[in-house]
Amino acid sequence: MTGLSWHKVHFSGGRSVSGLATWGQRQVWRDMSRMPSGSAYNNTHPVLVPEGVTLDDVLDLVAELTARHEALRTLFEDDGTGGPVQRVQAEGEVMAGVWEDPAGSLVDAARELDRQLEETVFDHAAETPFRVAVIAPGGTPRVIMLCVTHLAADLLSTRLVAAELDAMLRARAAGAPPPPPAPASEPVDVAAVERSPRGQRMERSALAYLREQFTAFPAANLGWPAGPPQPERYWRGGLRSAAAASALRTLAARFRVGSSTVALAATAALLGHLAGRRECGFLLIAGNRVSADLRAAVGTLTQDVPALVDVSGPSFSDVVRAAWSSSMRAYRHGRFDPERAWEVIGEVGAARGAEPELRCFFNDMRVAADAPGAPESGDESEFEWESAVSDDDVTFFLEIGDVFGRPGVMRLTLLADTAFLPPPVIEGFLRGLERLLVELVSGDLPLAELSRVTGLEPRA
Repeated sequence: MTGLSWHKVHFSGGRSVSGLATWGQRQVWRDMSRMPSGSAYNNTHPVLVPEGVTLDDVLDLVAELTARHEALRTLFEDDGTGGPVQRVQAEGEVMAGVWEDPAGSLVDAARELDRQLEETVFDHAAETPFRVAVIAPGGTPRVIMLCVTHLAADLLSTRLVAAELDAMLRARAAGAPPPPPAPASEPVDVAAVERSPRGQRMERSALAYLREQFTAFPAANLGWPAGPPQPERYWRGGLRSAAAASALRTLAARFRVGSSTVALAATAALLGHLAGRRECGFLLIAGNRVSADLRAAVGTLTQDVPALVDVSGPSFSDVVRAAWSSSMRAYRHGRFDPERAWEVIGEVGAARGAEPELRCFFNDMRVAADAPGAPESGDESEFEWESAVSDDDVTFFLEIGDVFGRPGVMRLTLLADTAFLPPPVIEGFLRGLERLLVELVSGDLPLAELSRVTGLEPRA
């Protein structure tokens, strides 16, 4: 990586243990096996360093943090049947990069490190799945960027690790002992519970739900014939918007649901309008942290779970109620062996004569989606094309995220297959979604007015 000098930081502590992978890890392993060779699949997060903490302090705490969590020191090997086995190291080394002469602002430097770390490819069989990069102008640490491979820890786990390191740094700055980690199950233990009678009961319920949902799913949300794609077939557009963030907070309070539910409803309503559908099938990202032993767990727990959303209306408030009901049911059934799920999908597809819709996703990745914000005023929305990707398992993937260094601004991104959604439609969808949210602040909206409000006409 440009500008970084790398250090091997030794860690030790805890047990050495091997075991089966969790269902979440098995899903990520499967996803990675379908990616182009050399693809990275990582989570990153920044942590600010308080005054009085030295670079040696930072490296010392990184070693302690790695020792605390088995997920951060786990190697993964193929079990010979297409799935992974996890092997926890009692001791080893974690890589730490130091950037002592960054150009530009700290925010710019952090964004550059974030980009570089997201593109890091881990050797899961031989390399600790966690590394850090420290921005340290003149040797004084200011920002730490954490990077964990998705196979070892999901996004929420990465945020929990970042919050824990932040608390450890503040304690070190104050001359106090570091706070203890929150009690939680380790991935090897989670996998054991999943194979227990309790886990099997949970899985049977989830698989019954999957069968019901996939039987009702459309064969395709976007039912029109594919057109000529762009040379780089899959494009991702991004829209940074303070107006959308503010509108979501207002609408969530009005409808008495989470802002993620409102965002899902708006996405489903607009996609249904575009496709001329009365129902849209999405794969949602279930966090799977309902039980107390998993709320502070560091590992890969997230899984894709289907939700069929009724977008027949007649008004947007009806879609909100439908989105809330369908997403709550989905999140209650988010834990299952992904291989068993694919067996269900195969059986449903054979019975129907067509595979159900599996290529439309919705994911809200914001840190504190419903926390009071400090909205930026007077900012125009900013649209840009992000890096083109190759992903033949996606037709439509709407994500919502934070914007680093800009509280009160959210990022809407849409990854789409240009054979179905050409670049102008990708941009139009994001801008239309923003306009819809802003319009709804004034009151409920008949779905018949979506063309007027969003500027998008049905394509089907």
